[in-house]
Amino acid sequence: MTGIVQDLSDAGYLSVMGQKESTGGRRKTLFQLNRSSVTVAVVGFSGTRVWCSLVDLDGFQLDFVEQDFDSAHPVESIAGTVTSVHGRAQIRPVHVVIALPGVVTSDGSLALAPAFGPMAHIRLADELESSTGLRTTVENDVNLIALGERGSGAGNGVDDLVLIHVDEGIGATIIAHGEVLEGASRSAGEIGFLPQSLQASPRGEHGDYETRWNAHGVQRLAAQNGLDLPTENVIGFLCESTAPQAQELLAEVIQAWAFAAIVCICIVNPARVIFSGHAVHLNEGARGELREMVQRSAPSPTDVVFAELGSTGLLHGAIAKVLKVPETLFTEVAS
Repeated sequence: MTGIVQDLSDAGYLSVMGQKESTGGRRKTLFQLNRSSVTVAVVGFSGTRVWCSLVDLDGFQLDFVEQDFDSAHPVESIAGTVTSVHGRAQIRPVHVVIALPGVVTSDGSLALAPAFGPMAHIRLADELESSTGLRTTVENDVNLIALGERGSGAGNGVDDLVLIHVDEGIGATIIAHGEVLEGASRSAGEIGFLPQSLQASPRGEHGDYETRWNAHGVQRLAAQNGLDLPTENVIGFLCESTAPQAQELLAEVIQAWAFAAIVCICIVNPARVIFSGHAVHLNEGARGELREMVQRSAPSPTDVVFAELGSTGLLHGAIAKVLKVPETLFTEVAS
């Protein structure tokens, strides 16, 4: 037994499962990680708010804080939530995962992050590590949701899938052969920028497709048709409305979301498409229409399902991301 393994075992992070015969003579001791003995701080954004959850390696939430996000001082704003959780935790986090609505480069810098305004190009991972003293990973939020659903939800056991997430924007994560497909600049899946016609618009912080067909866009279209839909559940109330203009708009929404799925299927040939975010508020009838429309038009057989984990999908994805490099986590725990 090596020194680090002995230290981790003595501290309660590892427990002995048994022993295994070895061809070299001495039997091997098998250990398992005590998943409740290690915690990770997961940071996310909701509108103008930033939140931080403390979770163990099973994705169980132990603590939660939320506050206004100051885009003029993003590092300080995020660090404040992490410090708050860290300071009162019985088991202090060894790693921070930032779930970012935007594009993150390989070095943890932000290439496209509308929530950060003019500060969008800071090296967020380095800045947070300097501020909190904790190793920090910055990852696209939809990628984390997809990893969570693949590990514990609607994509469990599927190596080739696309997750389409409808929120303040619309984005997709492509998982190919069990790994997130990132692309040359880690921008793969930015389907919010799909053109709405052959005359594509110049690129901005938000794409035409997501501006029109995210929840806020659907709410605006509803208002233009004399429908007042509550912000907290635009899609659910649209499904419930019996007004003719509501049913017409719902049909357009289904067609628009199906379009994104069909484009993804044409390009990457996934075994499954998962709709998440506001799309899960579709009722069973609307889900069936969306599924049928995608499967009728896609060039290859594809399952169409809906996310199962809700808000915890991102937490499970953060854990999956950290455990991609378990030796790093062990080093953090040991230190």
